[in-house]
Amino acid sequence: MGKAANHADQTTLYLPPLHGRTDMLRRLIANIGAALQHVRSAAEQFKDLDRWACLLRYVSDRRAPIVGPPRPAAGLPATG
Repeated sequence: MGKAANHADQTTLYLPPLHGRTDMLRRLIANIGAALQHVRSAAEQFKDLDRWACLLRYVSDRRAPIVGPPRPAAGLPATG
């Protein structure tokens, strides 16, 4: 569907137009860039950082953020 070109330690993705999906692709590429920048910044601070774990944590935190502990089930109404 698309192709990647490598030059000077940089990879460029060439994607064909997807008629009406360009906005979605731009957001997707921007999100990927933000995730990689997060990993790059964290790796500079923590030399022993597991980069894959950092990337997966970043993605999972944005897809399914922590909402806190589950609420207790509501009690049944009293009878009588």
